[in-house]
Amino acid sequence: MKHSLIQSTAMWTINHFPSAMRSLSPSTRAKAIEIANHLLEQGRLDKQNVVSISVDQARRWARYEREWPITNGQLYA
Repeated sequence: MKHSLIQSTAMWTINHFPSAMRSLSPSTRAKAIEIANHLLEQGRLDKQNVVSISVDQARRWARYEREWPITNGQLYA
């Protein structure tokens, strides 16, 4: 049985996410999950880098939320 790339790649949710995101506020964690899933879909980075980048970008988003909104079409890395 063949699996698609998305099925074989761990996609995170608000209930299932990397432990590095545990200390983030719920809204920042949701943004980190969104970013991480987008990066995973691109398939160019390993999971450790995906988590690191997504947490960093989500924290930046939380700091400048009103000035720097992230949309689904924006590239994260």
